[in-house]
Amino acid sequence: MTRIAHFTDASFRGVNGIAASIRLLTGMLGRRGHETVVVTTGPLWKAPVGDGVISVPSMPTGMGDFRFALAPIRSMRDRVREWRPDVAHVHTPGPLGAAGLTVARQLGVPAVYTYHTDMHGYAEHYYIPTLIVRAGTALYGRHLRRGPRGRLLNTYDAIEEANARVFDAAHVIVAPTAGALRRCRMDGFADRVRVIATPASLPPAAMTGAEFRARHGIARDASVVLFVGRLSAEKGIKLLIEAFALVRQRVPAATLLLVGPSDGRLRLRRLLDRSGLAAHTVTTGALGGADVHAAYAASDVFAFPSATDTQGIVLHEASLAGVPIVMTDRLLHASHPLAGAMCLTEPAPEAFAASLAALLTAPAEARHRGQHGRSIAERSTSDRFVDETLEAYRDAVTSAAEGSR
Repeated sequence: MTRIAHFTDASFRGVNGIAASIRLLTGMLGRRGHETVVVTTGPLWKAPVGDGVISVPSMPTGMGDFRFALAPIRSMRDRVREWRPDVAHVHTPGPLGAAGLTVARQLGVPAVYTYHTDMHGYAEHYYIPTLIVRAGTALYGRHLRRGPRGRLLNTYDAIEEANARVFDAAHVIVAPTAGALRRCRMDGFADRVRVIATPASLPPAAMTGAEFRARHGIARDASVVLFVGRLSAEKGIKLLIEAFALVRQRVPAATLLLVGPSDGRLRLRRLLDRSGLAAHTVTTGALGGADVHAAYAASDVFAFPSATDTQGIVLHEASLAGVPIVMTDRLLHASHPLAGAMCLTEPAPEAFAASLAALLTAPAEARHRGQHGRSIAERSTSDRFVDETLEAYRDAVTSAAEGSR
């Protein structure tokens, strides 16, 4: 039996890929007889308390479910030290992630770090001053070794300095796809990387696709383009809207279905009004798993415009539901296990629209793509995921024992 402490600056109860991955992993580890505790960001006041969860007061950052943890981080570290984990599994590079690496070092236990988030990609969509990154690295990484020194001329370099500190403190670095670390300077760390994809799971659909359409006012004969995820700039929603306007020129009965929480800064309603698509777009907000499955069942093609995802669990969900996928991220496509089933197009409205319209007007090809994707996705099981993660933990224990850092 192994005791694993997980650390995440993205809300464990949120609608995000990191939380979904941790919830799946901790559930599977529990079924195998292992014990886990999750240290996560929570509300500023009256943070919820639950079995196996330590919630730290925090403030929103404006970057999805990422929150900025505040005091009492020290008391949290004391609680984790008293719990005596065998492994610290860090999932984010923020204050709680740094705290997890600090605890691991103080206790002399191995640390595993999963690179869930392409911080360089996020920095392209959110203004993050270089000085802020450097100050945060200095403040929350003060108990970590500096790692290889590099230039500090811009935000990219500052993020790489932060990455170097985290990578240096981890005995094993988990990447959800081989291309997840594509923007990072990995010299000196590549031998620590293990590629472990997080599988998706879909509960039984809450209703049929036809019932979902009826509930949300989608015509029975409409061609539906679906996106599931956070509706924010870094997810490529503006590109999707521009492309869908062109899709409607070729498929006049097409409807855009957007499932997920909306970032207010995107000003989604204004974008839809300006593009003339408000009457042809359905937004549902965040939905539960059974309702999300119904949304897949109601759709004809899944659009994935994001260029900042390290895996995209929704791609696995769409494939399990048999929905064909069109994506624009060439580097993610090249390293993704579903590559053979997904359509790749250039990240330009015209090209994206052409690929979406091609599947909407070729149902036989769409079905073939969907069936192929399902056959691949079904091979990625939860048991395989936990087996590979436990192997990563064993590798980390061995590395720590050998003092190879």
